[in-house]
Amino acid sequence: MRRVILIIFLFVLLYPTVEAQLWKLRRYELYAGFGTSQFFGDIGGFTPGENALGFKDIIINQTRFNLHGGIRYRLLEDVALKFTIGYGFIHASDAVGSNVNRDMEASTSLFEPSITGEYYILKNSAESSYRFTQGREFFTTFFEKLDLFIYAGVAPAIYSVKPNENLEPVIEQSGGITAVFPFGVGVNYLISPNSLVGIDLGIRYTTTDYLDGYTSQYSNSNDVYYFMAFVFTQKLKTSEKGLPSFRK
Repeated sequence: MRRVILIIFLFVLLYPTVEAQLWKLRRYELYAGFGTSQFFGDIGGFTPGENALGFKDIIINQTRFNLHGGIRYRLLEDVALKFTIGYGFIHASDAVGSNVNRDMEASTSLFEPSITGEYYILKNSAESSYRFTQGREFFTTFFEKLDLFIYAGVAPAIYSVKPNENLEPVIEQSGGITAVFPFGVGVNYLISPNSLVGIDLGIRYTTTDYLDGYTSQYSNSNDVYYFMAFVFTQKLKTSEKGLPSFRK
């Protein structure tokens, strides 16, 4: 009888600690995303006096796409390090804006390998439940499966510009490499013990003013672009050596 009581006591004492460390069993995550890109440069757009908040520069016809994939490593329960390989297109045109008569247009492709750090403002409680990790569903509220995080990082971006006939005679750079500093916010939702779906929205500050191949005499800042993506994430088991394992 004493042995049974001791076992029960130890179970009650240790069970919360064991559940709190379950995330360590799946420290690695593979992810892939696809979404839209929006560019803010020296071609296209409205003058600041006509566009105080910049909303008029968000034009559907200027929207292009991006795709990316990579791996995430959970350093702590609410801190992660992420390596991403991204590829995208951005587009700029004077067809709409304050310089219609200039009629310049540029299409730019970007290759962006980045390293970012993530901090989870909200971490789902489902992944710390042994019952959920075994596939036994019992969570009923939306927020128990929700992740909300912010991120910041650094990347080189290799870019190539394709100008139209009006831009080509005055183009200053047709390509190159620039430093990029991504900042953003992401949301993930657990759809199973090992799978998540989410949305990522990030702004990219660059150290160049030539992503569209051109800089205006009125320009007072470097180029900026946005990536928005729908993301799918798959958790991987952590092996005894601390490496990712593809075993189920």
